[in-house]
Amino acid sequence: MRPINLLPPEAFERSAGRRRFVRLALIGLLYLVLLGLVFIIARRDTADIRHDVDAQLAVNSNLEAQRAEMQGADELVDRYDQNSALLSALLVSDVSWGRILNDLGRMIPDRIWLASFQGRVDNDPTTPAHGTIQVSGTGFDFGDVAAWLRALDSDRFPSVAGTWVSTVAGEEISDIPVVVFESQTSLTESALTDRLAERIPEVGR
Repeated sequence: MRPINLLPPEAFERSAGRRRFVRLALIGLLYLVLLGLVFIIARRDTADIRHDVDAQLAVNSNLEAQRAEMQGADELVDRYDQNSALLSALLVSDVSWGRILNDLGRMIPDRIWLASFQGRVDNDPTTPAHGTIQVSGTGFDFGDVAAWLRALDSDRFPSVAGTWVSTVAGEEISDIPVVVFESQTSLTESALTDRLAERIPEVGR
């Protein structure tokens, strides 16, 4: 059976209106709740971003302070590099003449004496020889000149290499036959001093 409703139509319309109002009120309330949640989330994200920005600003400030402190060190490093380059240019072929003359005095054969000694330094670091030594000397015979060559090219005198005789001739001194000669030899790396390493200490960077 169909239900019979004895209420007037106005009552149905008022009831439907109340239901629509309740639904709209619920929808509005739900919208306000969603807006509140969005606001809370956005505010929290903004606080996190502000905190990150403040932290980064603090890091930047610290780096700027360190940079200001390091300006004096940069100037010191520049002066160190300039002075090191100057010393390197000056001491690129710093020959230890005292050591060479001392060794040469011990290496000269007994029957040889020197009349002149000339040493020259080569400041070109690309050449294998760091300089030359030219001497003129006298011996009693040609065998003495050969002994001179063997003495300079021996392992006991590593400061020189490639010794050769440019001229050799027989003469007489007070009716005594002698042999006069001129020779040349090249200075090796062993002839250099270690003053450059002593004056330019290693600096960690």
